[in-house]
Amino acid sequence: MTDILLKQLINFGLSEKEARIYLSLLELEIATVFETAKHSGINRSSAYVVLEALKEKGLVGISDEKKVRQYIAASPETLMYSAKAAAKKQDSIKEGVESIVPELKSLHKDTKRKPVVKVFEGDDAVKQVYDLLFSVFSKTKELKTISDPIAIFKKVPNFINHDKERGKKGIKMYAINPATKQLLELGKKVRPQHPYEIALIPEDKFKFSSDMGIYGDEVAFTSPKDNFGIILENKEIVGMLNNIFDLAWEEAKRLDREVKISLRKKK
Repeated sequence: MTDILLKQLINFGLSEKEARIYLSLLELEIATVFETAKHSGINRSSAYVVLEALKEKGLVGISDEKKVRQYIAASPETLMYSAKAAAKKQDSIKEGVESIVPELKSLHKDTKRKPVVKVFEGDDAVKQVYDLLFSVFSKTKELKTISDPIAIFKKVPNFINHDKERGKKGIKMYAINPATKQLLELGKKVRPQHPYEIALIPEDKFKFSSDMGIYGDEVAFTSPKDNFGIILENKEIVGMLNNIFDLAWEEAKRLDREVKISLRKKK
């Protein structure tokens, strides 16, 4: 939120709070009163009043997708139409609005294409990524993972609790895991929460030093060995990774049958 955009919106006729709320909504795309207040630095009660004022001005709309009321910023082009309609306004104000429309549009959902990337480093990096991953499960109905669970458990002690919450929310997990001795032993004592499907693949052919989890429009990568993690949010990139996972899943199910036949022979 730059000072220049803020000043131009105030010159246009918005109050400082209205300008801050509008800019915040452009960045958030869709948000509740609480989320908007937190992002803009304005207290919740004031934020509600300001949002309703912006709604009256046609700069904010209401989403009917959820039970909790959520607000959506109108296209920045609306400001242009208002500026032209306000013929009595000074020409300098109109020119100021024209100069910031391109930058405002870059914040708007229709034109924002750049991925959101969050990087985590240090001893708690993997735990931070998984804590954040499980905290946004309300956005998705399934989780697709390629990982070595044993390495994750060592870095994320509360992983089992996270998995229980996943099961309670009915989020299905699809997991591709190498059939290591440690994992097979663990599987005799602890099982994931339903709903889930696991495909075991030969550990001698496939060794994972890093992990990947796909959920909603986000993908998380972690490296337990290097204490490093990345969360990337981008619909197009994650869509491609989803397709790649689906291809891998079909082959993993075939390998899973071979692994289980081999294990039965060893008994």
